[in-house]
Amino acid sequence: MSEPASNSSSAPGFPFASNSSSSHGFPLASNSSSSHGLPFASNSLPARGSAFTAGADRADGRVPWPSAHRRSAHDGAESDGRHLRAVPPEVPRGRGDGNAEAGVTAAFRSEVVSRLRRFSVLHTRHVWERRRRDPLSPHGIALFYLERGVPAPQQLRTATRIFLADDEADDLPMLLYGLARHAHEGYQADPGFDPRTRMANKCDSMSADAVFTGIGVCTLDTPFGTWADAQRQATNEFDLPGRCYARLIDGTRLLLDRGGRKQFNGLTVESSVDDANTRYGVPSMQWRWNPELAEIEPHDPAYHVWRWMSELGRIVDAGSQPR
Repeated sequence: MSEPASNSSSAPGFPFASNSSSSHGFPLASNSSSSHGLPFASNSLPARGSAFTAGADRADGRVPWPSAHRRSAHDGAESDGRHLRAVPPEVPRGRGDGNAEAGVTAAFRSEVVSRLRRFSVLHTRHVWERRRRDPLSPHGIALFYLERGVPAPQQLRTATRIFLADDEADDLPMLLYGLARHAHEGYQADPGFDPRTRMANKCDSMSADAVFTGIGVCTLDTPFGTWADAQRQATNEFDLPGRCYARLIDGTRLLLDRGGRKQFNGLTVESSVDDANTRYGVPSMQWRWNPELAEIEPHDPAYHVWRWMSELGRIVDAGSQPR
C-alpha cells in the first residue's frame, strides 16, 4: 500500500505529492451544540504533547488549522522539493504489558463497535438536522485510545471529528488522505504534535499514558445508497442507514453496517479476526468473521478508504511512540 521507503530513515511520514494545492484544509464543524455535541466525548484532555499549541500548524506558527483555511497554489509550492519519507512497513509488533496491541482484545473490539455505532447514530442526527443550514460532511472520524489501569469496559477512549460539507470533506478517501497529510506535516513540524488536540472536535478525558489503538470512520454513504440519495428519500433521521470502518493497530479490520428503518435498525459487524465476538449474535447485532477484509483488492470500492485509514493510523502510531 505505501511506497518503498526512501533514503531518509527515521520518523513517521508518507510520500505525499508535494505540489498539491489543497491538502488538508478541511473545515472544522462549528462549536454549536447541534454540530458535534457528542455526549461520550468531553473537552478535557491532559494529554501528551499539549505544548504543541493550537494555531501552530507549521513550524512558524502562522497558519491556524483547519477551520476555513485553504492552501493556495502558492502556499502549496513552498513544499516543492521537500523530501517526504515513507511510513515504515506494517509489521507485527511484540506483545506485552507495555504494548497497546496486547490490550486489543475481543472485549476491546466489542467496545469499539459499540462506540462506533453510537457515533454513527449521533453523527447521522447532526447531519440530518443541518442538511439545509451549514450542512455537514456525511463522514466523521474517530481516533481510538486505550486507557490502562481501569476496568476493561472503560478502557476505550476516543477523539472524534466531524466536518463542514465541501468538495474535499464529502469525498471520504480524499478526506482521509488530507488528514494523513495533516498528521504527517504536524509531526514533521513538532514531535509533540497530538492529534487528539490538533485533529479532533471533541475528546474523551484521558491520561497522558493513554495509547493510540486505531482509526474509525462513520459515513452516510452505504450499500443502500449515497447520502445524496438517502436524504431525498428519508422522512427523518431514523430512515438513514450508516456504515462504519475501523482499523486497529493489531491489524484488525471491522466493517459495520447500521440499518435504517427499512433495514429494521439492525447492525451487521464483519471482522477480519475470528474471536469470541464472532461466535454469538442477537437480532440487533450480528457478528461475522470475514477474513477477506484483511486483503481488499484495488478494484474494491472501499479500497482507498482502507488504504488511507491504514496510512493515517501508521503515521499517528509512529508519531506517538516515545522518542
